[in-house]
Order: sequence, then structure tokens, then C-alpha cells
Amino acid sequence: MLLAIAVILPTICLLWFMTQAVKNERLAIRQKLIDSYTARGQEIFHKSAGGFINDTNNLSSSVIYREQTITSVSETIRKIEKLEFSDVNYVEAMKEYEKIAQISSISDDVYKAAIGQIRCIIKQDKIDDAIKKCRQCVYDVNLFSDEQTAKAGLLLVNLYSNTKYANLSEELQRQFSVVSKTDIPTETQVFILGELIKMARQSGLGEKLQTEIDLAQKFIDSATLSIIAADYLNQNTALSSQPDEIFFKIPATPPLYGVYLKTGDKKNLCLLTDEKMTQLWQKSVNDFTDELVFCRICDADGRQIAGEKAAAGENFATLNLKNYFAGWKIELYLRSGIFKEAADKKMYIYFWVASIVIVLMFSSTLLAGKAVLKQARLNKLKNDFIATITHELKTPLSSMRVLVDTLLEGRCENREQETEYLQLISKENIRLSKLIDNFLTFSRMERNKQVFDIAAVSPVEIANNAAEAMQTKFEKSNVRFSLNVLKPLPMVEADKDAMVTVLVNLLDNAYKYSNNDKQIELDVFAEDANICFSVKDNGIGMTRKQTRKIFDRFYQADTSLSRRAEGAGLGLSIVKFIVEAHKGKINVESKLGKGSIFMVKIPIIL
Repeated sequence: MLLAIAVILPTICLLWFMTQAVKNERLAIRQKLIDSYTARGQEIFHKSAGGFINDTNNLSSSVIYREQTITSVSETIRKIEKLEFSDVNYVEAMKEYEKIAQISSISDDVYKAAIGQIRCIIKQDKIDDAIKKCRQCVYDVNLFSDEQTAKAGLLLVNLYSNTKYANLSEELQRQFSVVSKTDIPTETQVFILGELIKMARQSGLGEKLQTEIDLAQKFIDSATLSIIAADYLNQNTALSSQPDEIFFKIPATPPLYGVYLKTGDKKNLCLLTDEKMTQLWQKSVNDFTDELVFCRICDADGRQIAGEKAAAGENFATLNLKNYFAGWKIELYLRSGIFKEAADKKMYIYFWVASIVIVLMFSSTLLAGKAVLKQARLNKLKNDFIATITHELKTPLSSMRVLVDTLLEGRCENREQETEYLQLISKENIRLSKLIDNFLTFSRMERNKQVFDIAAVSPVEIANNAAEAMQTKFEKSNVRFSLNVLKPLPMVEADKDAMVTVLVNLLDNAYKYSNNDKQIELDVFAEDANICFSVKDNGIGMTRKQTRKIFDRFYQADTSLSRRAEGAGLGLSIVKFIVEAHKGKINVESKLGKGSIFMVKIPIIL
């Protein structure tokens, strides 16, 4: 109980300490992770928000929209157009267009007149003259505005494509450059670029002009967004009052994000699609996200822009963005179960340390318990041994003393009685000598001092010598003894006297523990490269528990001092020692009330 208490109490304390340590470790790891990732998130996302506009890569898809002034057609031009389209008088119309081009101070009228001349020339099938006039409109510096030049360029390309102009590729490339160089997108430009792309592909020049087509398509996409935003803002004028340099949502189709930027004395609207905004923020999200944490970015309306779903983790911090993203939030999350895994790494260390300590404590306790139990068994064995030896030595000595006193006092009736007493004294002396021999043999066994004279010997000779040693005792008690030897038998390497001692002990035990009608049988035969000596009796037998202990030192099935069979419980332990010294085996089969069979196996000489 003391040993159990000495182990259980420290174990409970150790387990409690380990539990508290794990809790504290988890809290410490959690706080450490939160502090580390919060600082990391502030660095990544605040830096991204601050440098968003300054990074030209981010603004590559941004466009600036300025509404163009729509000019009206003058009355003079209307009259000439009536002459051209209604009266179909191309020659007269061309002359009137030429006069307007020369005398008018209104650039739009001059442009419309020039285009009118070109149309009339084309309608008269004078394509070369039309191309010449159109080139003048396109390439004369400062003659017309960019948009007017672009329209004339589209017409020129169309004329060239109809005449299979050899340098159509260069002309298309030049017009792509002219139309795309302006930063003021209009629906007209979008239309012109679309037509140029269509002409390039119809002329089989799509692959050659792929770079120009890609740039033009990018310009068209940006301009289209600008036009969509302008239409939406015209219908929702409240959005025009949004603060400068802060992104706001434009719920058009497709959804857009806009920000007002000042360039000099003008205020321009920069636009990004919802998809592009997500792509730009996703890079920062990827930089922050790892196996432990993730995040999600929400705009000022609470709509998720980038990141993972919040349901997959535990929110531990929320960052409020500034600058162009005022009102936007970055929500930081610990992944579900990941924190536990991180904390468990530390817990495993405590667990194994505690396990090792507990195992060592229990091991030491078991060793101590075994030592205590061994000492207790030794004390009990010593007490039993002393009681047994005292009893076994006292009995023959007492008998011998009584007989000697009777002889000394001359109380014998005749010579025959004296002889009988002397024979009894001799018998007790032999019994005492045998007992002492067993003690000496046991002592030599304990000190490994027992020496055997191993030599080739016949198993038949061993059996005959043992039978002769017990013959007198068996004849006096009318024991039915049989010796059965299956000849021929090979030789064995053994100490003949020691093996005779083994069989004599077994035969003597069979004699002592048999009833009045004693039947003892000694069989010698060969089996599986062994010589077997089998001693069988019809005695009292043993229980299974007794058969497991009978070869232990000082063990006796009957431990009472009044038992009928004398002995110190050393005979069978000596037998086992001798057999094992000969590299043999001994076993027993017994049934209570029916007798026992002891089998000794000694290896044959090969």
C-alpha cells in the first residue's frame, strides 16, 4: 500500500501539472500566433493599400473618361448633303463641299466638307483621287482633331482594302497607333478600333498584327468600362459626390469600382472591374495565407472581394484599411484544427516526458515490490526450511536416542530384540545421512560447485543400478515393481551416479506417495533423439497447481509437520538441476487419486 501510494500520488500530481502546462502552452502559442500574424497582416495589407495607386501595373486597366462635346451640323452642310443624297448630284455637291472647306472657319464644317468631297469622289468611282484626298485629311498635321483624324483613317483603310493596297499591314498598324494613343475614350474610338480589328482579320493580317490587335482590344475594354460608368453616373448623380481618392462601388453591369483622382485642375474617374480588383488583392492574400492562417477582404459595403470563406476558421483580428480603401476590412482567421495541431506539438513533448517518468516510477515500484515480495518469500522459505529441517533431523535423532538408551539400560528381552534395535538405529542413521547428503548437494548447487563426471554410459546400466538400489526397500513392502527396457538403446553422455540419483529419487517418491497396494513402473526407451526414463506410480497424485511447483526448492504439497512422508522438499529440485545440467528435460503428468508419471529425457550421442 505504501508503495502504491508513493506512485499514485506523484502520478496524479504529474498528470495535473501536465494538463495545466498544456493549457498554458496552448494559450501562449495562441497569443504568439495572433501577435505574429496580426503584425504580418498589417505590414502586407497596409503596404498594399498604400501603394495601390502608385503601382502602374495595378492601374494598367484603369481608364479616364471625359465627356466629349457633341457638335451640331451647320445649316450650310445640311443643304449640301441634301444636294448629295437627295438630288444625287455628286459633281455639284463636291464643288460646294470644296468651297466650304476653303472659306469656313468652323473646324467641324471643314472636316465634314472634306469627308463629303471624299464620298462624292468615291461615288464617281475615282478611288485613287479619294485615297489622295483621304490621306490629306489623315496626315496633314494639325488639320483636324484626333477623333476626326481617326475617322478619316478608318475610311482610308477601308479604301485601301478595296484596292488591295500592298502596304495595308503598315497602314492598319499606323491607324491602330493613332486611335489608341489618346487617353480620352469615346464611343467613336471604340467603334473605329473595332472596325480596324475586323478589317485586319478579314484581310488575313490578324496573326501579323496580333500585338496591335491585343492593345486595341485592351483599349476597347477599358473604354467600354468608362462609357458604362459614365452612363450609370449620369443616371445616379449622387455617386458624383463621392470623396476623392477613396474607392467606391459602382453597381453597374458588370460591377465596377471607381476612384476620383485629381490631375492638375481636373478630376478624373479611374475604374476597375470587380474581377480585376479581386486579382489585385489576391496577391496580398496569397502572401499572407499559409497552413495556419487565412484571411478575407471585404469592401466598405461588407462584400467579400478576395480570400477564403470565414466558416473555415476562427477570426482573431480585423484590420481597418486607410488611404484609397477607407472603410474596407481585412479579417484574419486561424484555420479550424490547425491551432490545436500546433499546440499539440508541445503537448506531445509533455506527454512523452510524463509517460517516461510514470513508466520509470512504476518500473522502480515494481522492482521494489518484487524485492519486497522476494524478501518476504525468502523469510517464509527460511522459516519453513528451519521448521522442516528441525522436524526432519529431530525425528531420526529422537528415535536413535530412545533405542540407544534402551540398549544401554539393558532392557532388551533377548538377543533378537537387540539386533532389531540396532537395525532400526542403522536405518535412522541411513535416513539422516541421506538427508544431510541432500543438504550438501543443494548447497553445492547453489554455489555452482557441483561437478559431474560426464562420460558415455548405457541407459540400461543406469536403470538397472537405480532398480538395485531400491530393490530391498520394494521387497520388504511387497511393491509390484517392473523395469521395462526397449533394447537396443544408444549411449548417452551423462554422469552415471548422478543419473542413478535422479531415478532413485523419483522411485523413492513413487514409493512414499503410493498407497498400500503399490505399483511402480520404470520404462526406458528412445524417442526423438532422446533417451526417456519414465517413472509411473498409482499413488495419491497431484493437482495441476502442485505439478507446477513441485520442482521448486523446499516445496512440499503437504506442509504440515504431521505429514506421513518425510523429506525437506529438496529431492525434485535436485533432480531437475541434474537433468538440466545434462541438457535434458523433465516433466510430470498427474491426476489426483490416480497416480503420476515423471518423464526424464536425455539427449542421445550423435
